[in-house]
Amino acid sequence: MAAIPDSPAGPAQTLPAQTLPVTLPQSLRQALDPLLERAPAGLFPRARRLYFDKYPLEGLPDELDLAPAASPFRTFVLSEEPAELDSDPPSPHRLLELALVRWRVQEQPPRQAVLDYLEQRWQLPTSELDVQAMEESWFREGGAWLRVTLPGADPAPAAVDPASTP
Repeated sequence: MAAIPDSPAGPAQTLPAQTLPVTLPQSLRQALDPLLERAPAGLFPRARRLYFDKYPLEGLPDELDLAPAASPFRTFVLSEEPAELDSDPPSPHRLLELALVRWRVQEQPPRQAVLDYLEQRWQLPTSELDVQAMEESWFREGGAWLRVTLPGADPAPAAVDPASTP
């Protein structure tokens, strides 16, 4: 059961021209690059979304499940802005949001544990992150999760109740 819609953050967000790209920390870049190389092309948005929902940045799920000191968290690409190769100069790939999942545990983790993990594992500046707990479980019952908006990215729009719109 997928608790997250096909595209949780909607279509790739377009950032205002004045927003400067944020340089990703080395540890995050080293995990992201191989994931992007194996991901389906942007021409197949549904397949790409399913791939990002299944494969965490920490490594292959089977290997993570067998690890003796498995982390309580897994980090997934939630929202991105793919590189535009036909622009002059080519635009860089931008990571906008992450999903931090408390793996196979349905209760939200303590906020400090989340911030510590993001800072220690990914060297992200936690004072600049927007971290929001989400109500539903992660894709295929992965556990409670948080939306992590990276510096320089527009936060995802708030969900709208379809019954409340005219």
